[in-house]
Amino acid sequence: MISSISIPKISNITNLRNRVNKLYIPKTKPLIPLFEVISNSIHAIFERNESDKIDGKIIINLIRNGSVDLLKESNNIDSYPIKSFEVIDNGIGLNSENFVSFQEFDSEKKSKIGGKGVGRLVCLKLFNKLRIESFYIENSQRYLRCFDYKKTSKEGFDNYINEASDTSKAVGTKVTLEDFEEEYQKKSPSHILDLAREIINHFQLYFIEKVIPEIILKNQDGNEVNLNNLFQQEFESKILEDTFILKEFEFKVYITKSFNAYSHKLFYCAHDRIVKDEGLSKYIEDLRNIVLDDTQPKGYFYQVFVLSKFLNERVNEERTSFHFNDEETDEYDDEITFAKIRRNTLEKIEFLLQAFLSKTRKEKIESYIPIIQKEFPNYSSVIQYNREKVEKIPSGLSPNELDVKLYEIESEWKIHVKKEGIKLLDEKKDITESEEYKKLYDKFWSEFNDVGKTDLARYIIHRRSVIDLLDKLIEWDTDQKFYNEDILHSLFFPIREDKNSVTSDKQNLWLLDERLTFNNLLASDKTFKQLNSLNSNSSDRIDLIIGQEEVFDKATLFSEDKYPFESFTIVEFKKPYRNDYVFGDPKKDPVRQVRKYINEIIDKKVKKEGRSIEADKSTPFYCYIVADITPTLEYILREEIFTKMPDGIGYFRFYNSDELPYKAYIEVIPFKKVIKNAKQRNKVLFDKLNVS
Repeated sequence: MISSISIPKISNITNLRNRVNKLYIPKTKPLIPLFEVISNSIHAIFERNESDKIDGKIIINLIRNGSVDLLKESNNIDSYPIKSFEVIDNGIGLNSENFVSFQEFDSEKKSKIGGKGVGRLVCLKLFNKLRIESFYIENSQRYLRCFDYKKTSKEGFDNYINEASDTSKAVGTKVTLEDFEEEYQKKSPSHILDLAREIINHFQLYFIEKVIPEIILKNQDGNEVNLNNLFQQEFESKILEDTFILKEFEFKVYITKSFNAYSHKLFYCAHDRIVKDEGLSKYIEDLRNIVLDDTQPKGYFYQVFVLSKFLNERVNEERTSFHFNDEETDEYDDEITFAKIRRNTLEKIEFLLQAFLSKTRKEKIESYIPIIQKEFPNYSSVIQYNREKVEKIPSGLSPNELDVKLYEIESEWKIHVKKEGIKLLDEKKDITESEEYKKLYDKFWSEFNDVGKTDLARYIIHRRSVIDLLDKLIEWDTDQKFYNEDILHSLFFPIREDKNSVTSDKQNLWLLDERLTFNNLLASDKTFKQLNSLNSNSSDRIDLIIGQEEVFDKATLFSEDKYPFESFTIVEFKKPYRNDYVFGDPKKDPVRQVRKYINEIIDKKVKKEGRSIEADKSTPFYCYIVADITPTLEYILREEIFTKMPDGIGYFRFYNSDELPYKAYIEVIPFKKVIKNAKQRNKVLFDKLNVS
């Protein structure tokens, strides 16, 4: 028998339409209303279980665009967009207490379990209306309450019915989300399995803690998916877990394996629901690819969940984000920030997945070791002292990318060692006898020495690369033309530079003679009268003039302005394979050019900063003409009575007769001999690093 009861007064003080319009829901979150309704069903079942133990059950019917009869017969029903969701539960129902809460915006009835009192507003943001039909029991009497809740009316309620019902009707609620807004519908998955996995991901913590009711997802063709079974099939049953503390708050970390996820994910949760997620590969490089092992050949991805009362208290109304600082703060600042939560969570992930990550990183480093040994032996000490950082570099790097990553680690390591050295030397002297200090001191010097070895190894590899580049530059290109002369010149010494703009690490004069590394530049590739520091009327160009300070046993000869010079070195480069030299021609005879340069210096026609460069008959001049010995050049060398070198490559002559106003040694060497000599001088170093 059906009897009528009094209807609670329906009142909404705030304009419903305006309130809904003010809500912001990202287009990427089209299933939030469905999650809200499912969440209400779960809570209704929990509430009913407090007094009436039942097997909770939720059925979700998918209602798609198109004819019902056509959809029932369709072989491709999952391709049809979903226009409505029908969610049926056997929870406590929409009794008077729950209905009063439903009418109130920002209701506090569920505040203890994370309810914000805005779930129905979120539903109306994405759907045209809610159709609610609920059977409940009050005072031992069964009732039906049903109505439409629409955003098109000010109060929202239409077709309201509240009446007594016969006992044949099962207690529970059916909520229909009708008419998906198109802009959100387009972003919603339509395949039943995709939807099932989205629901599991959102409520995964309920599944993990085994408190979730049975949930069935149904298509209009009769096909259905049991989400509880799907969870067992696609997620590893063994759950990893740990906790950490920030201030007085405990944070729980759970890690599961998902066999149908598309990446490793980190989920931040509030009230057992996912609020925010991040890709883990952004923070842990080795959690980028699918995990394959013997037990799960199809592979899986790790899913990490973070829960805390702190997160529960700070989730926003829409459950899309949190209300607290996202930025990193000073390590001594005890403010809980999102960055601190993330950092501590990542530490727990590293701990819980230690076996997997260690194995992965070991295999990765082993794949890089042959490349490092062959191409980058200078990083040996970097790997030794920074193994943990090196292990975390990405996999699959090219040699050049690997070089960059290792260089970054090397730079950080050098800074760290330098800071440790400063700190150690600043310690009070009264602790220098302590055993702890001695250990720190020994550790520092061991590391400091290895930093030096790394720098030396890098320099040796630099020399090997310079020689190889020179060998390449003196070849013809595909058009039978010689490579750019400026590039070749700059390999030895930067063109159009003076001593103020060139540091020792920018020049490679060691290719000619190791002693030239300790020389001061006076001019490079400029005419004498164009130089800032040299005053000369000559318009002839000289490639390099170098004044050498005596570096051994002549300390008294040093001066602040680099005077006096003990000797001079002149270097003249000629284009490879050039064969248009003319004996005696001031522009086409390199020997005559070099001797003319010497005479200008002897005659004090060259000044440095207003002062004549002092040179006389006793001042030695060392001159290098780097040029290929072509027939026209060989003729000049015969006329100048040059002597062929013992290896038959190159020529030399001493100019030291009494008739000459200077003493000079001139050497003419082809580029191939420069390369040969440089390789021989550096062979022992190259062999040591296996870069010969």
